[in-house]
Amino acid sequence: MEGRNGNGIFEMPEPNHAKTVCFRMKYPLHVVILACVSGASLAACDNSDYRDSAAKISGEEHLRLLTSLSEIEGFWLIERFEDFEPSWRDNTPWRNAYLQIDDNRITYNVGCNQSGNPASIGTDGILYDTGDGSRLQTLKACGPEREARDERFFAFFGSKPEVRRVSPGRISLKSNAGELVLIEPELWRQAHKPDFHEIQGRWVPQMSTSYDGWSSAGFGIEDNPGIVTIEPERLSWSRCPDLPIPIRWTADARLATTDKIDVSDCSVVARKTSNGPDAVMTMLTAELAVIRTGADRIVLVEGTGEKGRQIDFRSEESILNPAPPSPMPKGYIPPSPFPP
Repeated sequence: MEGRNGNGIFEMPEPNHAKTVCFRMKYPLHVVILACVSGASLAACDNSDYRDSAAKISGEEHLRLLTSLSEIEGFWLIERFEDFEPSWRDNTPWRNAYLQIDDNRITYNVGCNQSGNPASIGTDGILYDTGDGSRLQTLKACGPEREARDERFFAFFGSKPEVRRVSPGRISLKSNAGELVLIEPELWRQAHKPDFHEIQGRWVPQMSTSYDGWSSAGFGIEDNPGIVTIEPERLSWSRCPDLPIPIRWTADARLATTDKIDVSDCSVVARKTSNGPDAVMTMLTAELAVIRTGADRIVLVEGTGEKGRQIDFRSEESILNPAPPSPMPKGYIPPSPFPP
């Protein structure tokens, strides 16, 4: 669309039915007219009342009480429980602290043991334990601090927390026992995405894992895992040295392939197995999200945070020059030796 001002021709944006566009037109009489175009019609540009109303509606929607588990079914990561924010720095990396909701049941883990219970949300926005109050759980030893957190975490789901949507992609459960904040996996990933310099280098494939919600199945990579090298414009695997994969690093921390690769062009890709060369090369040629899971560990992920597959990597340097073993957790008591 074109118009004229005192200086000549100027362009005006085409009508956009999805939003209101405001622009200024200067006429020879130096009268400034502020006009608004919404669709094909003109209206006053003072949208403050509309914006205030929209913001209020949006805020009410984000802060509203939830009244049904079906509204939030699926797999959530734990952003915070009490003052604990799970991350690889706390030895609780990607997908290790979660809550899954399906079939009127919740399954949860805050980084150590897993438990769960049947539940429902009432019309008052309160989460109720609809079971008999018992908690079946795994029995992994994680040290006194984590095990004490487990006890508080498991008990929290019997404290009748109020369930509220607090922002897009975040849910708050709050009671006198504390607060639990859930976050959608992709939103968590975006908040924790690495810089390229953190993942550039040489990495050794460790394990291939497929997951769906909290359940997963993994396989160690075959005897000769080789080295995967991540460079600014290419990804290469030492077992397929003549088949580099052209890539670009995206703003959302993904390795996006820029050209199609036929994995069968690699001589070692002779048979299809779940943990062999075909599985590795097929994965490397997909568009992969990169997540840091330790000081010397990353995962490459295809799919979503709820359902997909990943390959775990450890830096070559950490394998060639391993750090001394971490000290055992404070208060840890080693198991008694087996009798002779």
